[in-house]
Amino acid sequence: MIKKGTALLITATLTLGIGTGAIAATSLQPIRAYLNSALSFTVNGTSAQLTDANGKKVLPITYNGTTYLPVRAVGQLMDIPVNYDSATSSISIGSGSTSGGSTGGGSTTTPSSSKPTLSQLGSTAMESSSLRTKDPAKTVYKGKDYKEVYINDQPQSFRDFQVMTDNKYSTLHLEMALLSGNQKITIYDGDRTVLKTLSLTADQGMTGVDVDVKGVKAVFVESTEYDPGSVLFVPLTTSYLVR
Repeated sequence: MIKKGTALLITATLTLGIGTGAIAATSLQPIRAYLNSALSFTVNGTSAQLTDANGKKVLPITYNGTTYLPVRAVGQLMDIPVNYDSATSSISIGSGSTSGGSTGGGSTTTPSSSKPTLSQLGSTAMESSSLRTKDPAKTVYKGKDYKEVYINDQPQSFRDFQVMTDNKYSTLHLEMALLSGNQKITIYDGDRTVLKTLSLTADQGMTGVDVDVKGVKAVFVESTEYDPGSVLFVPLTTSYLVR
């Protein structure tokens, strides 16, 4: 098993998947490099796949005999938070990381006291149910173990889940994926005012959505349209509330 301290030294030398627009043009130097699809990865003896924040496969880059890995993808595999601050062009790695701006290829925000995850909040945010689980057989998506998830394989019986916001928060960030089928998700408040709608497909990967919950006491996330047999997967360790 690789210790996290060692992992930080390794990932600090790797590349971060950020857009070229996030860095001043004068700091970019063109090179000739190659995407390397021949490499395979294991983490603690388990086969793993490098993916971006949306669950899409990403490849290492080989340049001048050295292979570079996307630091965010490696951080996700090893449960090490990685954030990029576009304002200062700085990368932060490890438990002290905070979100400071655009992340280019997808948002990865480290939970904190001002951004508690739904898993951290427990029953104060979501009541316990059989659809919330920490069973390792059910918490893995595309090679990543999210530790605690809401997973609904029976939307005809359980069409929504509730998040208690109690007028304390400004934003609800949800990450969602479908394990199969297609669904339309409608997010609304206690007065049935629609706050957000989105359509999900199984091949879409993990999708993040921010919902404005200022002045809202409770949020309902409902599968309003769904294919028979579709399965909704919501990681509670990466879904969070923002004060």
